[in-house]
Amino acid sequence: MTIEIIEASHLDHGITVAQVEYAIEAAERAIEEQGLAGICIQTVELPERYGTVPCGLYGPVVGDEPVEDAEVRLEARGDREGLSRLVTWPPRQVRTLSIIAGPHEDKPWVVFTVFGGPVAPRESFNVPEEDTEALAESEAFWAEHALTEESTPTPE
Repeated sequence: MTIEIIEASHLDHGITVAQVEYAIEAAERAIEEQGLAGICIQTVELPERYGTVPCGLYGPVVGDEPVEDAEVRLEARGDREGLSRLVTWPPRQVRTLSIIAGPHEDKPWVVFTVFGGPVAPRESFNVPEEDTEALAESEAFWAEHALTEESTPTPE
C-alpha cells in the first residue's frame, strides 16, 4: 500500500519534501497497523534531523491562552464560503506535523494535505448542519483559536 502525491495534493504549507515523505511513511504505517480504510488523519513528531515546520494555529491546543475576539478579524480564506478567525501574528516553528490522506478518484490513498501543528476541527461553515455534535465541537474550538494570516493558502 502506497500513499500517492497527486497534483491536487495540498502541499503549500512550507513543508519540505523530506518532511512530507516522513509524514507519508507514518501514515502508511498507521493504515497498515490499524487496518484503516477511508480517511487517515495522522499527527507525528518530527525527529530533530527533519527540522521544524511552520504552524499557523494559535490557542489552547498549542499551549496558548484563548485568542480573544478583540485580537482577530474575520475573513474568507481563498474560495471558502465562511469566515475564519485570523490574527496578524507570525507562524511559529514546531516539530508536530499532520497529514490527511484518503481515496481520490480511482486511487485508494492520496495525500490531501500535510501541515505543521495539530489537526483542528473543521470550521463551522464546513460542518453539515445536521452533524450537531461536530458543529458544537467546531464552534467551541474556534471560539478560542485562530490562524495566522500567513497560514491561509488557497484550500485544496
